Amino acid sequence: MIVLEALNALYGDCLLLRYSDGQSKREVIWVIDGGPRSEKVDGKPLVVWKDVLLPRLREITDKRPIPIDLGMVSHIDDDHINGIQKITNILAAASPGNPAELKFARFWFNSFEAIIGKPAVQGLEASGLQPQSLGPVFKLHIDDHEAEAVIESVGQGISLAADLGKLHLNSNKPLNGLISAAKGHETIPLDGAEVTIIGPRKDRLDALREEWMKALQKTSKEAREAAIASLFLPDSKLDKSVPNLSSLAMLVKIRGKRILLTGDAQGKDLAEAWDELGLSEADAAVDILKMPHHGSSRNNPEVFLRKFPAKNYVISANGKYDNPDGQVVEAIVKLNKDRDFKIHFTNRGVRWEKPYQTESGKTVADLSALIDQLHEDYTGPWIAVFREPQSAFVAVTLE
Repeated sequence: MIVLEALNALYGDCLLLRYSDGQSKREVIWVIDGGPRSEKVDGKPLVVWKDVLLPRLREITDKRPIPIDLGMVSHIDDDHINGIQKITNILAAASPGNPAELKFARFWFNSFEAIIGKPAVQGLEASGLQPQSLGPVFKLHIDDHEAEAVIESVGQGISLAADLGKLHLNSNKPLNGLISAAKGHETIPLDGAEVTIIGPRKDRLDALREEWMKALQKTSKEAREAAIASLFLPDSKLDKSVPNLSSLAMLVKIRGKRILLTGDAQGKDLAEAWDELGLSEADAAVDILKMPHHGSSRNNPEVFLRKFPAKNYVISANGKYDNPDGQVVEAIVKLNKDRDFKIHFTNRGVRWEKPYQTESGKTVADLSALIDQLHEDYTGPWIAVFREPQSAFVAVTLE
C-alpha cells in the first residue's frame, strides 16, 4: 500500500502519506501540514485540523494514541501551519488525566530562527522588533496578501517551535538541525522510504541571512523595517524570499514509486536545485507531484512543469486568491496532452474573480467549465479527478 491523501484543507495544505513498511508490513503514517484557520463552508465553519484531519486519523487506526511516524510543517504560513500548531498546543498540555490523542515519533520543521540565523534574530530584537509581532509592523510597508500571511505566521512558527521543544521533537531527527539541501547530502532512509531534500537550498539560506544582516544595518528604524519586509515579497526577490526559502521540498521514494512534495516552494528554484544537486533525470519523472502553492501561477512556471512530468498532479485549493490559476491547469494539460495522467483537485467549486480565457479563446468562469473546455481543446487519455462532496479527501493510490 502506498497512498497520498489530500484532505479538504480549504485554501491550504493538509496531506497524509500512508504506506506499508516493506519489512514489518506495518502501516506508516506521515502528516504533512495541517491546513489554515476556519472558514465557512455551506454556511458552517470548517476547522481543518478538528473537523477533517483528526476524524480521518481516527478512521485509519484504532491505536491510541494515534501513532504518527513523521509530522511535518513545510513552512511558516497560516494555511499550512495553523492546524499543526493547534495540535501541538494540545499535545504539549497533555497530562495523565488528559492524555494526548496522537503521538509523533519525529517531526520536521525549520523554525524562523533556524532559517534566518540567531544573529539576525538578535539584531531584530536589538532594533526593537520582536519576531512574534512582525505582522502589524510590516503591514505598513507591503501590499501583498501572501507575504502578509507569512509574516503574520512568524508568531505561529515560534509557538510551534516551543511546543516541539517541550515534546522533545525539535531536532529534526535524523537530520539533527536545519533541514536544507546541499550537493553531496545522502538520501535519508526513513521507515521504509528514501527521502532526498531538494529545498530549501543551503546556499540560498546563506544568501538570505546576508540580506537580513544588510537590512539590519540600515540607519533608520523605518528603513530597516522596509528592507526586512521586502524580503517577504515573492516578486521582488523571488529566489531570496522567506516564503520560498522556508518551504521544505523533497523527493520521497517508496519501493520505486516517486512522490515530490513541494510546500509553497518556487517551481523554478526546485528545477534548478535538482540539476545543481546532481539528481537523476529519470527520477524527475514522478508518480505524484504535489503542485506548489495551490497551483498558483507565481510558483509553477513552464520550466518546472517540463522538468517534473508526473503521472498524478495534486492541487489543494478552493479558489481563494484565485488558486489554482487557470493558466497553470491548462499548462499541465497542454504540455502532457498525449500521455496518460491525472490531475487531482481537493475542491470542484472553484470560481475565479476574473474569468480565465483559454489559449483557444474561450472564456470560463470556474474550474469545472475549464476542465470541460480543456477536454475539447486537448483530446487525450488525461483525466481530472475531484474530491467527492461527501469525502474528506481525494486519494492517489500507487499500490
